Amino acid sequence: MSAVNFLKKLEILSPAGNFEKLKSALLFGADAVYFSGKNFGMRAAADNFNIDEIEKACVYTHSYNGGKKLYLTVNTIVGSNDIDELKDYLNALKSLKNKPDALICADIGMVSLVQKILPEIDIHISTQANVQNHLSCLAWAEFGVKRIILSRELSFRDIKIIKENIDNKIELECFVHGSMCVSYSGRCLLSNYYVSRDANKGACTQPCRWKYNVHYITEEMRPGEYLELEENDAGTFLFSSKDLRMIEHIDDLVMSGVNSFKIEGRMKSAYYTACITNAYRMALDGYYNLRKIDYDLMQKLISETESVSRREYDTGFFYGSPHNDAKICVNPEYIREKTYFGTCVYYDRETSTAVFEQKNKVFLNQKAQILSPSRLGDDIIISNLLDENDQPIESAPRPLMIFKIKIDEDIKNANNIWREREIKPGDILRSL
Repeated sequence: MSAVNFLKKLEILSPAGNFEKLKSALLFGADAVYFSGKNFGMRAAADNFNIDEIEKACVYTHSYNGGKKLYLTVNTIVGSNDIDELKDYLNALKSLKNKPDALICADIGMVSLVQKILPEIDIHISTQANVQNHLSCLAWAEFGVKRIILSRELSFRDIKIIKENIDNKIELECFVHGSMCVSYSGRCLLSNYYVSRDANKGACTQPCRWKYNVHYITEEMRPGEYLELEENDAGTFLFSSKDLRMIEHIDDLVMSGVNSFKIEGRMKSAYYTACITNAYRMALDGYYNLRKIDYDLMQKLISETESVSRREYDTGFFYGSPHNDAKICVNPEYIREKTYFGTCVYYDRETSTAVFEQKNKVFLNQKAQILSPSRLGDDIIISNLLDENDQPIESAPRPLMIFKIKIDEDIKNANNIWREREIKPGDILRSL
């Protein structure tokens, strides 16, 4: 297979915690989107989709720009008491005329049940299953599974060995960006211990991100509740993990032979989804076009990944073992993103007026940027700010209010090239 044909097969897979994020992911370059219903998904705190919304999401995604793919997570750890509810849920999915392209599962019993109720739908094995070797991949392939989402703890060397031994019998997917976990693929009991919210059923409160004191540790909002801190020769793992970022290593990702690059973040904002998807889309397309990394562009894309809410970035375990470096944050605080002012809902070409739905307060004469698909941020000054009735205003303070900006001047993009362009629905207005 030629390098060109190989590159065309690579998939950018983005998260969607609700319909707004689904639209952002597709607009900003995702080839496929993963999402969850109201049941059995590992991000129970996200808005997620009811049965009717799942079908609407499928119709929207399959008709978008020639057709994109949608993968539904059913990857919580289920108990025997959950089986009847699971059967009802799968049968409700079976009744849909337009279904997801794949279900993401973690449990062998669930896989068997899905194959009986929904034999027409592909099955992907979740990172929750913690697949770390080619024997597991081949065993899942014998069950008719289409794809393995590899454990986050694997290195490129590990992935290479797997790829060499599976003979293309099954697709491989790996996480390339977003939160990592201090436990193997989310199998953690801390959330259940502290607040009776089960991480393995999608309700993790992320207590590994809380602030602790050492020796006997307490969380700052729970004084008097003590947990003994234990450390062995391998280190201490009860702390916040760094965030994964592999965009600057897009070449190594491509050469690893995985089929899909997965972005974590169903609980993040639509702005996060758009910005990170856009960055990886541009990085992969740029590498495809040049057959090498454009380092000037890459530095700009790295800056894009730093404009979202995040913790310290790291390359995860692609280049080393968790036994040697647990990837624990030095600073557990979130690094805040650029302010997400609003999303364009309409652009009037005749008057050069962009209409936005407000997300955060924006002011007259404020410096800002327009983020568009497959582009870097373009600088503007909000010199004309109007309400929905075209009346001048000093600010747009109310959530979801409609406000307008007249684009009277040319826009300067990140390459410092001045050019005229129109704003399009879905474009994002953010702080500079």
